[in-house]
Amino acid sequence: MSDNSVNILDIKNIEVMYDNVILALHDVSLKVPKGKVVALLGANGAGKSTTLKAVSTMLASERGKVTKGSIDYDGNSIEKQNPSQMVGLGMVQVLEGRRCFGHLTVEENIISGAYSRKLSKGDIDQELEKIYTYFLRLKERRKSQAAFTSGGEQQMIAVARAMMAKPKMLLLDEPTMGLAPQLVAEIFNIVKELNQKEGVSILLAEQNTNIALKNSDYGYIIETGKVMLEGTAESLLNNDKVKELYLGISKKGRKNFRDVLKEESLNKKIN
Repeated sequence: MSDNSVNILDIKNIEVMYDNVILALHDVSLKVPKGKVVALLGANGAGKSTTLKAVSTMLASERGKVTKGSIDYDGNSIEKQNPSQMVGLGMVQVLEGRRCFGHLTVEENIISGAYSRKLSKGDIDQELEKIYTYFLRLKERRKSQAAFTSGGEQQMIAVARAMMAKPKMLLLDEPTMGLAPQLVAEIFNIVKELNQKEGVSILLAEQNTNIALKNSDYGYIIETGKVMLEGTAESLLNNDKVKELYLGISKKGRKNFRDVLKEESLNKKIN
């Protein structure tokens, strides 16, 4: 049974195409162990969002599909599932771009995440109070219209709403994009707390390599639709190539992994 599996998510050699023409992912494999935070890192357009949408079965809405490989969630193939069924199975994606219902209050937005659970009013109130222990800022703004909250608060609303669905696994797509450093730290602290206290497994797509690795257990670096490097978060933070290419610790300006690997293979041939 699925409970015996060490990994809540297992992606094997997937290929993704849009419109049967554009190859967006090529031979991507990654695992998310139960109860862990895994970072999927890379520049804009590298394939991070496509990977997440392949997992949450949202590709069809963008005329994309997995054309090769397999994805298993909690021990079962997701091939025949749709996004709402995935939510029912405990997988919830927080899409890029802080998508809130602007005309609803902060609290109404959060409550909407529990829609699929058919809870009583008393149960919803109980769940809300629990959510507010993580999102203290939202408790203060609970009656405000979501459209008039800050970008950071809207990102928190999106994560809080996802948590109301009682997920086993969260997919977070660029949760800190466009946010001030203080808010970035606050959101990552909340994500880490949800992982540790609620046991939620997290796959996190993020451009901010440094803070993502500091708050993750394991990481994968993806470029042009292919995984170029993987390892424990600590090993990636200490990796010279990662430091040079993604943490800005370089005298030569930014390169990408493909260029570096070409240079290394050329040097080997010359030597």
